[in-house]
Amino acid sequence: MTAIDLAHLRLLTMVPAVLLGVAAVVVVAWLTAHMLRYLLADAEIRPAIRVGWRIRWTWRRTAVRVGLVQTERVRPPWWSSRPQTAVVRRDLVPAVRVRARRWGVEVDASTVGRLGLVEFQNAAGHLTDAWRVPQVRVARVRPGLVRLRALLVDPLTQPAVWDGQAATVDPLEAWSAGVDADGQPVTIRCSGVSGAVVAGLAGFGKTSLLNARFCQLAPSTAVQFVLIDGKGGPDYDGLFRRAWLSAKDDPEQVRDHLVRVHELMTGRQRCIRAVLGVKNVWHLGPSASWPLVVVVVDEAHTFFNESKGTDVESKKRDAVARQTARLVEELVRKGRNVGVQVILATQKATGDAIPTKIRDNCQVAVSFAQRTSEAATAVLGSDITGFPDEHPRRLQDPAYIGVASMVVEGRPGFTLVRTPYVSDAAADRIAADTAGLVRDPLRLLADAARAERSDGQDREGGGSFRQEHPAALPASSPPTGGEELRR
Repeated sequence: MTAIDLAHLRLLTMVPAVLLGVAAVVVVAWLTAHMLRYLLADAEIRPAIRVGWRIRWTWRRTAVRVGLVQTERVRPPWWSSRPQTAVVRRDLVPAVRVRARRWGVEVDASTVGRLGLVEFQNAAGHLTDAWRVPQVRVARVRPGLVRLRALLVDPLTQPAVWDGQAATVDPLEAWSAGVDADGQPVTIRCSGVSGAVVAGLAGFGKTSLLNARFCQLAPSTAVQFVLIDGKGGPDYDGLFRRAWLSAKDDPEQVRDHLVRVHELMTGRQRCIRAVLGVKNVWHLGPSASWPLVVVVVDEAHTFFNESKGTDVESKKRDAVARQTARLVEELVRKGRNVGVQVILATQKATGDAIPTKIRDNCQVAVSFAQRTSEAATAVLGSDITGFPDEHPRRLQDPAYIGVASMVVEGRPGFTLVRTPYVSDAAADRIAADTAGLVRDPLRLLADAARAERSDGQDREGGGSFRQEHPAALPASSPPTGGEELRR
């Protein structure tokens, strides 16, 4: 053997040792980096880092044990000693990416074969035990990717208080509802919406959500309110100062206010093209002369309860309830394009509380805690049964006061949202500061129609707006709701 051959042999024997040394250096560097990250981390996130290590290192074994494995029959690889006619079984385990968060561990898993969202949801209880965490939630991020959230601390249980700052979105275009479990802001579409239903058990956040919406909109000159409190208590007394029309639990007064709103809607429908030049106010957006009218009816079931008695008083109450239901139904069905929105709040949005012809035409649905699946399905639809983690029944714990389940545009399924708490004092202060913005939309409509009539006469030599749209102008413009209430 020549010297060159001996050198080649020594080189070949050194290769495994070199590769082993490189691998050892890489492993040591990896462990050092992770230990440094752990040591530099806050004390709050260290438990999540430890759980994340355990999840990552044991994932394959855990997936097999809880049934998150796809078995398929394949041919042996070409380098195998088995004959190519043999059939072997191969286990496919979803690939995962593990990240530690302050609230726990976020695990993104790729779907494989028949292992999709439902299978991960069914295994959530077993993963909770395997990972030794209080709770595991499962949601689909996008097709082919499922996110598991191993919670050490549920971020939704952390209370949020409205800070009074201006929202990052236009409140006329979107409703800032709160933040999701990842702390990301959640908005509800407002433009082009004529109806919203907010349901949930008493004391779980409905009124605070409505207060937050009021505080977002009250400083705008392009918004007027109709506030109706079916409880009849003092909850809305401070907010009435910012309302065009307001009432408590007097069914006849509520009916009369809705008649005026209906009159406004029909008047706007007749003259919107002539005054604004468009068929839909959302093409331009509400303005001070054509404001968005937000009708809030808290404890709405109070006014839809039909009486079955045969005495005169029962028949009278029944007639008022039917009239109220018809007016609200028409406002929800027809008010979208002229800038009329109805928000109905109730504890249980079943058909006996809010007629289905009203409830099912509302584009937005929000549910706080519910005691029964029937109540949750009534407000959110039957699809909520397929999302156990976002089901309103699991929000009955007092820690979830202020947390609601809703459909968010651009997100699959349902989303749990922590809504901000708005104190009565903060809402009352905003109402007092903006009370001077109250205007009568009927009077504004009459003024806009007269201005259009004058322009039409100048352009056409005497053409009359009233002749073209006789019902668009009220016979006499009544005083604003605030003036009427003060008298």
